[in-house]
Amino acid sequence: MIERLANRYQILKRLGEGGMADVYLAHDELLNREVAIKVLRGNLALDPVALLRFQREANAASGLSHPNIVEVSAVGEEQAHRYIVMEYVRGKTLKQLIQQRGALEKKEALAIMDQLVSAVNEAHNNNIIHRDIKPQNVLIKDDGTVKIADFGIATVADALQLTQTDTVLGSVHYLAPELARGESASMQSD
Repeated sequence: MIERLANRYQILKRLGEGGMADVYLAHDELLNREVAIKVLRGNLALDPVALLRFQREANAASGLSHPNIVEVSAVGEEQAHRYIVMEYVRGKTLKQLIQQRGALEKKEALAIMDQLVSAVNEAHNNNIIHRDIKPQNVLIKDDGTVKIADFGIATVADALQLTQTDTVLGSVHYLAPELARGESASMQSD
């Protein structure tokens, strides 16, 4: 496991993993705060498509400033480790919340959806399509604030498409029908 990055971020523990990267809780010694750091897995550091996707995620998320989108504060590379430093959101994923409590009260579900729609609208206004909105990527802070995370397969309008023909990216249980058919993502897909 990585112990330190950029002579600034002390890795505390692994929080989870995704398709391309591992996410760690770290202490930012310069700003004296906890951060989440997404680190591209070592074997993908040599894959040009994975590198471009990782860079696009950093660019897409760092270009967004919205109270319901996880903030990206830095991007870097050290000893072949490519990483994205993000706001650490203390709380649960929407999936964890539903698993623990069951169906949400109507008022709470509407409050979550209102914040989620506001965040997705901000991304769309910046020509970014998330393509992987699912309960695991919706973080709920202890105070009820919603944060969208993981722009790992997001697309930017007019950008070179990285998805091969007849290849589907996303989580099968949450894919929009047009994406499951292999069609291009649109704002409606989110």
